Amino acid sequence: MTRLKYEKTYELTFEDLRFISSSSTGDRIVAMLSYESCTTSVAAEDSTIWLLSFKLGEQTPSAQYMAKSESSDIEVGKMYFRYADHFSGRISSMCKLSLVVKAIEEKLTKRQLSMFKKDIFGHFLECRSFPFSGVILHNLLLRQVAHEEDSREDQLWFQIGEHLIRLSIVEWCLVTGLSFGVDTKQKNDEMEQRLRNTYFGGVHRKISVNEFDAVFKKLKFEEMDNMEALKIALFYFTDRVLNARKNHCQINFDWLDQVDDIEYFRKRPWGLLSWEIIYESLDNALFQKDEKLKRTRLKNPDHNIEKYNLYGFTSGVQAWIYEAIGGLPSTWVVKTKKKIPRILQWKPMVYLIINFAEVYSFFNDESRLEDILQTLEPNSTESSRKYWLSVKDYMPSIPDWVHKVFLNQLWNNGDCAVDSLVFDDRLNSYLCGRQHTMSKSMTDVDMLLIPVNLDGAHWVLARVDFRKNKILDGRSECYKIVQEITISILLEVSGCTLIRCS
Repeated sequence: MTRLKYEKTYELTFEDLRFISSSSTGDRIVAMLSYESCTTSVAAEDSTIWLLSFKLGEQTPSAQYMAKSESSDIEVGKMYFRYADHFSGRISSMCKLSLVVKAIEEKLTKRQLSMFKKDIFGHFLECRSFPFSGVILHNLLLRQVAHEEDSREDQLWFQIGEHLIRLSIVEWCLVTGLSFGVDTKQKNDEMEQRLRNTYFGGVHRKISVNEFDAVFKKLKFEEMDNMEALKIALFYFTDRVLNARKNHCQINFDWLDQVDDIEYFRKRPWGLLSWEIIYESLDNALFQKDEKLKRTRLKNPDHNIEKYNLYGFTSGVQAWIYEAIGGLPSTWVVKTKKKIPRILQWKPMVYLIINFAEVYSFFNDESRLEDILQTLEPNSTESSRKYWLSVKDYMPSIPDWVHKVFLNQLWNNGDCAVDSLVFDDRLNSYLCGRQHTMSKSMTDVDMLLIPVNLDGAHWVLARVDFRKNKILDGRSECYKIVQEITISILLEVSGCTLIRCS
């Protein structure tokens, strides 16, 4: 793609656009990129217009990055850490998914295990071998992109090569198969604490996470009522996997009391609860770690690896990485049969054979990165599943700044700043069919207008005609730019066929 450099602001006049609607007034047109100065004129033509407006400023310098510890005012959309400030790290994950699955399978009777398999966490029993890969997660966290601090949607963004990828409740739902919704209080406010009194030494006994592991393995499940065994196993999984933390921490006694009301426990939005835990852990994982590394190196020049912990369901994050970043080597992870939820599709390799330099190089090499999925979408089978239906009403929209970053990369190759966007973040939702702008679906749009600057000297306006399934302009150089920059996205939406115009 030609690298365009702009030394002044170019303007599109109404005359540049007039030919678009001259053949038929009332055409339904989407102007993907346009100037604010054109908005009034275009809308004056008797057409249905949706404008995503921006204006070009003077050439901007290369993207600036700032370490997360240096300033809380870092620009949204920029990576917290400059590439030059990236460092090796060693993560300890508190999540022991495979160990917990093994303990449950070994301790429960055949009947009790069958009951667990049919319950809310039963599908995770297939994750018997799911080793943690701290090297891959550390490389991901180094590439975290700054987001709005007051975001109510709690979505995390990362930059892999030139691509932005999102981890939000949508991705979390599809990967884990855990449900969302509004959490409610238990009807009985006075917990009976029966399970504590019966099996765990009473309400005054303190039990750490590590101690509960030992207690669980000593329980005689074969002498226990099957429903009692199920309740204890469900709590064990929830507290040790979804709420994973350091061994010396106390178990969540509230959850232990709540599981005795098993119907209430099952209805809790464990997707939301586990998401809140992992979000907090990931978002703060590298805070000031670079500064700590620098201080330690002053005392010990040989120190080159920063160690830190991750809490919550880190296995779910791994599975999302495997889904979002295509082409990962088979020495890191292998995709098995197509299953849902998606965590069941992956078999990670032992992390000891993966080194930092190998992953770091892969994440920066565009030639090795295959299908990068900015967001995950449900397939036909997933769309009807209870866990997906539970999250549909809570789906976050793509933030406005993501489109600005995307347009900077896509349209100007990073040389010009996108100053403003009209209609905020609806472009992606609209094109994906999740949200209709002005109550019109994409199938109701006849044309998409795409202004293209040729060699920094001349503006032309290409159009994609959805009625004729053609790209129309008549200039081969314009066609080439449109093809390279935007059509891969448009074809996904419209099913158009590329037809070169003479």
